[in-house]
Formats: sequence, structure tokens, C-alpha cells
Amino acid sequence: MRQSVTAFVFVIGTFFGAQFSLGQSAVLPLSGLQTKVTVRRDARSIPYIQANNDGDLYFTQGYVTASDRLWQMDLMRRLARGETAEIFGTQALEQDKRWRRFNFSKVAEENLKYLSDDLRSALDAYVRGVNAYIATLNDASLPVEFKILQYKPRQWTPADTIIIGKILADALSTTWPQDLLRASLQKSMQAEKFADLINPSTEYDVILFGSDKKPAAVLPRAGSSAPATIALKEAEKDLRLREQSLSLVGLYAEELAASNNWVISGKLTADGKPILANDPHLQPTAPGIWYLIEL
Repeated sequence: MRQSVTAFVFVIGTFFGAQFSLGQSAVLPLSGLQTKVTVRRDARSIPYIQANNDGDLYFTQGYVTASDRLWQMDLMRRLARGETAEIFGTQALEQDKRWRRFNFSKVAEENLKYLSDDLRSALDAYVRGVNAYIATLNDASLPVEFKILQYKPRQWTPADTIIIGKILADALSTTWPQDLLRASLQKSMQAEKFADLINPSTEYDVILFGSDKKPAAVLPRAGSSAPATIALKEAEKDLRLREQSLSLVGLYAEELAASNNWVISGKLTADGKPILANDPHLQPTAPGIWYLIEL
């Protein structure tokens, strides 16, 4: 149930005469907006943004998100681009090499070409908001993580937002080790045993819906070859680097990868409203993976 908005009411306006109020009364000017924008925070500090146009709305989203999560944002873009050794040293070099092989930096730039005009406008406004927050930082106000590592965040780009999605895509790509294992077994096992091991359904399955027709056995393809030993060793090395990298940003959940969701009818709740629940099966982290905000 949503808690009532109790504190942290502030207003963001144009640079010329409008105001940006942080907390309950502090005020400072902020450029980049067309009209007044109101941001409220509830007892859990979740932001609620009200604006008169989309550009101001997404600009403010970028500003507020960066004010809460800039270190997390910077770390994730560095991870996907293979730039963590710059701040963590040589211990992160092999992880960086792994991510650079994917060339996500180029892929993210290419992805921008295929965005709709509305989505690109929203993304550009968000980026301006992030950079507006970065511009307010000085040696005293810089988030503590940057102070510890002795560097300052560079400007945010549209591709930085896109590239973070590539980390999640990699985190959810969990089946290729099984593909390699299956390929390595196909030459060392009898065809019947191999088929019984890898078939998606067997005579022992209980059919809950659909057809109960037994599927054809999956046999090794003629002429297929098992992966070389060196390929399997390289794959094992990649798995270790992948675990280290994804654990760093709270996205390694190999044993939990099976998200689910459910709905409870309003007939069964205290206030008569339905409850939609989602369990993403990711490790709990601080800060969390998701950022709650109302636009």
C-alpha cells in the first residue's frame, strides 16, 4: 500500500526566476526546464514527479535519479564498457577484457539509431537531467564513493543509459554453459542414453496441459563435433570472470534465475484493491537494482 507523502517537497523551475527547493525550504536556481516541476518524496524517500510537459518530466527524472544513484550508475556503465580497471586497478583488468570483447559500447551507439523520436526525446531529456546534477557537484558534495576512489564522474550520454541494459541481458543469459556441456557429451555417450539425458520431455512427465503426444527423441546431429578441451577451459574462465563482474553490481543470481509474479484479488485484501507482486529472483543489494519513481 502506498504511504502518504510526508516530507521532502521541493519545486524545480527555470533558471530565470523559478526555484528549486530541496528538502522543505532550501532553494536554488536550476536551468534546463521550461516550467515549474514539483517533486515530492514519501516516508521511504521514493520520488513523485509532476510536470507540465514530457521534456521537464524526464529531465527531472534524470536529475533526481542521479542525485540518489550516481555512483551505481557510473559503476554499471563502466562495467559494461570495460572501464573498471581505471578505478579499481589491475585486479579488474581481466573482467574489463571480457566485457570489451562484447563491444557493447559500439552496440549501444548503434541502438540509438533505432529509437523512436518520442523515446529518443525522452532519453535526451533524461541525460540532460543527469548532467545537470553532475554539474552541481564539487569536492565537498561529491558522493563518498568517488571521493574514496579519487575521481570525478564524466558527463552522462544516451548510450550510457542503453549500455546498462546490456549488463542485465548478459546476467540473464545463463544457458550457454549447458549447451557446451551437452555438446561435449554427445560423442562420449551412446546415442540412446544421450537422447534420454537431454530430451525436454520423457515418458515419466506428468502432462498438465496441451498434447500428451510423445516428442521425437533428440539425437546428435550427423557430423557434429564436441568442443575442444581448450574451448571448455576458456569457457570456465569466462564463467568465473562473469560471476565476479555481475556480483560487483548485484546481478549474479545463477541459482535464482527463475522470476515469477502473481496477483491477489481485491476480494481478499483489506482495502478492496488488488495487489500485484513481482519476484525478480535477484540478490538483494544496497542500493537495489530497481529504482522506484512515479512520473
